[in-house]
Amino acid sequence: MNEIRIKRLEVLMARELSQLIIRRRLKDERIGLVSVSRISLAPDLSTATVFISPFGTEEENRDTWHGMISALKHLQSTVSRNLRLRQTPRLKLEIDTSIKEGDRIIEMIDSTEYGN
Repeated sequence: MNEIRIKRLEVLMARELSQLIIRRRLKDERIGLVSVSRISLAPDLSTATVFISPFGTEEENRDTWHGMISALKHLQSTVSRNLRLRQTPRLKLEIDTSIKEGDRIIEMIDSTEYGN
């Protein structure tokens, strides 16, 4: 599959999933503040790994994770319908800790700059 087409589809899917979450189209009350940071499609478009970053306490993040897992089938069918894909990749969820890690690094830099 063309690499440019895969990247374009990744962006479209990330945008669609983000809109579904932001507009609260998911009825699960467990889902808190969460961001779709990126999507990685398999070259054959069979699977799409959705990287999410939950923002909350450990308990809220755990609840958000379980809510997102239970909403996967709904998300997949809605993405397929809205993007009019002939074959929708099977969605898999992964936690993306890059935002949290970036915050930790910034705090370390700030503490060394201003700590002197």
